[in-house]
Amino acid sequence: MRRITKLTAQAAVVTMGLTTCLVVSAGSAQAAVYGCRASFNSSDNLAEATCDGGFGRFRVKANCASPNYPYSITIYGPWKSRSSGQTNPGYSLVDGDAYNCHITSASTDV
Repeated sequence: MRRITKLTAQAAVVTMGLTTCLVVSAGSAQAAVYGCRASFNSSDNLAEATCDGGFGRFRVKANCASPNYPYSITIYGPWKSRSSGQTNPGYSLVDGDAYNCHITSASTDV
């Protein structure tokens, strides 16, 4: 009886180890977007982001100075998807006027 319990415990440990390896390796096989850039135009109060390569999702993330508390907020544009081999996925845009704030910087959120 003890031998069966020991074998069952060993099998469980081996199974957990294999499952962990599969989960870890699945994450590393995923590709991501690259060649991303973001910019903002203070006179138009717009921020935009795009990515030139890879595949996955991205969006623009902008810091925005607000006249109301908390005085600085983070706003996001819509998610855009880029597929492998796609030449122009378009831009993710956000308008500071829609949030009653002034955009002070922009970055890409992936």
